[in-house]
Amino acid sequence: MHPVSTSAEYASEHIELNARFQLGLSQTLEDALANGLTLPFTYEFQLTRPRLYAWYRQAADSFNPTASLTYRLTYHSLSRQYRVNYGSFYRGFASLDEALSALGVVRNWNVLADTGIAKDKDPFAGKIRLRLDVSQLPKPFQLSTMGQGDWKLESGWIDVSSEGGGS
Repeated sequence: MHPVSTSAEYASEHIELNARFQLGLSQTLEDALANGLTLPFTYEFQLTRPRLYAWYRQAADSFNPTASLTYRLTYHSLSRQYRVNYGSFYRGFASLDEALSALGVVRNWNVLADTGIAKDKDPFAGKIRLRLDVSQLPKPFQLSTMGQGDWKLESGWIDVSSEGGGS
């Protein structure tokens, strides 16, 4: 999984993140998907600057300087379609490459809602990543994936800031 681009924009009461990743699955993951396993992919954001603001808000009113967003990739053998789900919304694709391409893009993801950073348009920095969230797999798979490199899929942390996008 490789990052292609990231950016951040101020909205009225929040910050909107955009990111693009290039994804590919190992043969083990492709086989698991073809056999009916749903693969959960999670986008994660962490605020890294201003640290003092994040620390103060956490202590004062349980502010969370992180955010996450989970998509689920499935294959439906009857329709021969791949689906990317977010909550009750889903989108179907004819090929795995198309589904992975769509899964690798997040647009207008609202983070840091109702914070001084978003309202005052203060400079900030953070990091974002995309990963296969094995903790959301059924328990038997969680145990069998331990120590298996084929099941580890993540982009690593990519910087994003108000001064301009990351990579």
